[in-house]
Amino acid sequence: MENAKNLSKYIIAKNFYLDYINKKDLTGGELLPSELEVSKKLEFSRDTVRRALNELEKEGYINRERGRGTFYTRPKKRFEEKRVAILTTYVRNYIFPSIISGIEEVVSAKHYTLTLANTNNDPALEREHLRKIIDSGVDGLIIEPTKSVENKNKDLYQEIFKAEIPFIMINAMYKELNTAYVILDDLQGGYMSTKYVLQLGHRKIAGIFKKDDLQGVYRKKGFVNALEEYGINPDEIDIGGYLTNEASSYSYYYADKIINSDKRPTAIVCYNDEIAVKVIDAINDNGLSIPEDISVVGYDDSVLATTGGIRLTSIKHPKVKMGKKAARLLFNMIEMDVEQPSFIYEPELIVRSSCKEI
Repeated sequence: MENAKNLSKYIIAKNFYLDYINKKDLTGGELLPSELEVSKKLEFSRDTVRRALNELEKEGYINRERGRGTFYTRPKKRFEEKRVAILTTYVRNYIFPSIISGIEEVVSAKHYTLTLANTNNDPALEREHLRKIIDSGVDGLIIEPTKSVENKNKDLYQEIFKAEIPFIMINAMYKELNTAYVILDDLQGGYMSTKYVLQLGHRKIAGIFKKDDLQGVYRKKGFVNALEEYGINPDEIDIGGYLTNEASSYSYYYADKIINSDKRPTAIVCYNDEIAVKVIDAINDNGLSIPEDISVVGYDDSVLATTGGIRLTSIKHPKVKMGKKAARLLFNMIEMDVEQPSFIYEPELIVRSSCKEI
């Protein structure tokens, strides 16, 4: 079986062409970017782009002429053609290719066409894509909410309900919508990762969490619950918080600050593995080491947890399993009129060598 990364890449390449067609408002007969041009632009192999083109040709979107190039041909709408759309915050990195791979496997087996878009966790982009999806028409929709602490596009979600388009949310959900969802129990995950370092004897603990996504809110709440269970006042703990647009810089700054303060922690609990890696960089840059000086816990058990010599203890995210589960529940809604099927994964702590007992 192809790995998750390759599966999602071909979908990205396919959607690159579809987006190009839509943005250029093509009518038929126009020359499209070549296989080589797209492979260079996306930094994908030509085999990956070729797979996308083969599927587009089967669906009637393109015509390839040897020696001339690839041309757009407006497809005739087939009665039996069915389509599922995926709208996630990100698609090309971290755990997202694996989630998309799981969805793709189930959708392909059902012989549905798959459309993919991402919001970069920007509500304006979420709005733009939702508008296109509603206007173009789909048989089902899988959505990861954007900046899920606040739903800024309630009106469009109400349109989806009125249009009776089955949809399911992954990773988080807007509670006021009362919709189907597949999520990880992030409250329990935050509690579990924090309790682990508490059981190792740590009491000087810091935490860093995302503020504009519900995953971060719940993981922080679990962090606080574990501290209180051990008689530690959360108000006396240094808890960092950041927004989406601060993610690339805040975690290193935060870690560097607390490492050099009189409240230096012996353990840091992180929102996810990406944040944990930046925290570890700051620790190492200060001449300290993991876990001898400071223990670190991540979240998601991504490839980063075992990359570059890091052996990061982390909460496991179901990834491919979540994608498959969401797609199967969506088809239960499409084919059997099941109302709001939902599933919550219980977290699992993967223990490696980034924490020590004190």
